[in-house]
Amino acid sequence: MLTWLLSLFNLVVLIMALLFAHESRREGEVRAQKIGLAGAGFHFLLGLAILFLPGIRTPLAWLFGIMLAFSALLLIPPRKTARSLKGAAGYLAADDSPFVPFDERDISFARNRCLIPGSAQYEAYYRMHPERKERDDQRREKGGPLGRPGSIDGGYRPNVSMLVSSFELPNMLGSKARVDPDSAGAQSTYAARGETPPPFSMEPEKATPIVKAWARHLGADLVGICKVDPRWAYSHKGEIHYGEWEEWGREIPEPLPYAVVVATAMDSEMVATAPHTPAVVESGYNYARGAYITTILSQWFGRMGYRAVAEHNRHYDMLMVPLAVDAGLGELGRQGYLIADKFGPRVRLFAVQTDMPLVPDMPVDLGAEKFCERCLKCAESCPSRSIPRERRKTVERGLLRWKLNDDDCFDYWGKVGTDCCVCMAVCPFSRPYRSIHKLVRYLLRRSALARILFPHLDNLIYGRKWKPRKPTEWMAYP
Repeated sequence: MLTWLLSLFNLVVLIMALLFAHESRREGEVRAQKIGLAGAGFHFLLGLAILFLPGIRTPLAWLFGIMLAFSALLLIPPRKTARSLKGAAGYLAADDSPFVPFDERDISFARNRCLIPGSAQYEAYYRMHPERKERDDQRREKGGPLGRPGSIDGGYRPNVSMLVSSFELPNMLGSKARVDPDSAGAQSTYAARGETPPPFSMEPEKATPIVKAWARHLGADLVGICKVDPRWAYSHKGEIHYGEWEEWGREIPEPLPYAVVVATAMDSEMVATAPHTPAVVESGYNYARGAYITTILSQWFGRMGYRAVAEHNRHYDMLMVPLAVDAGLGELGRQGYLIADKFGPRVRLFAVQTDMPLVPDMPVDLGAEKFCERCLKCAESCPSRSIPRERRKTVERGLLRWKLNDDDCFDYWGKVGTDCCVCMAVCPFSRPYRSIHKLVRYLLRRSALARILFPHLDNLIYGRKWKPRKPTEWMAYP
């Protein structure tokens, strides 16, 4: 009886080791694959020893028993102290530091893309922030946000053209971001002409699943709903895409009361080439997906008789990560990205503001914050050293978080001609959502010990530093 129990336990471990090796091979993780195969080989030999060496069975039973007892510690649940469970407001500093609203004029994209030297906006901004002028001018001389797109791969034209063409769709749709019942009817080929009908009355409990299912059908990988906290809206307009210069510096209107927050998942194999061009092509493609999904959703709200605002990369009135945290899509990670359920930071975020009453989702605890405290992979692999390595967070703008040095990050983008994505690619939460990785995420959500132990195991098995993977053949560059 003891022989068969030991053999069964050993067989389960052997199968898991083989499965891990197989998944590691699929992901291009050579080191992890070797460890998985070595483990499988060891347990194969151990299985033979169990059958043919009776003397080892008793000590082995004790060893397996200790392993099971230790595994039982993984069943101890974490305390409900995660900041994310309070929504994005959970990241507000506890020392009563004043919260400072975010001004879109201050973001790197707005400064680089929209402040034209010699223009009234340029002069006005650098009178307010003269300390930023020299560095911004130096960056501006090198080109737009990506400098010379694709320069790390010699500007390989097929890939760069994919990037540029993907961003054309958001360019086309950004001017249609704000929708009300009148504008929705005026823009539609099929809308009935005449008076605008009143809002369609529907219980929030019925409307919510319709909205979520429609968003998923349009291509969203994750969908959540939240009540909008006005603190996560930009205070002033800073990005100008369609020549509406009179809007620069104006206060952004009060947000609508609800937001449908959408995440689109980036392909793990393309992200794994970071910081090379396939990763930024995947970014551009997902920004196109987000613009498509949110534009249709906002028009749908308009046809239902409600106001809506599509939030995508040609029209952002709000910060996406706080909205996504409030909508229960994930947690804030060390690198400043959302660590999303199932996909980790390997997502792009979009939203639709609306005044249609909906049922908000609850924030979640994925175990990401405690994991990030010990992992450090993104910080140690960041080419520009933009991600802090300290375990402790700092207070900035009244928020307690790991503060990214966005200027250094942005400078590196201009150097390599891509949006880098190394911190996204190296993050353990970015691995494909299947088999072993599903089990790990399940335990991280439910185990206090897993949040302490797994970051160290991950570094041991996969290594600490990022190594780009080769792209698929059709994305390969010279």
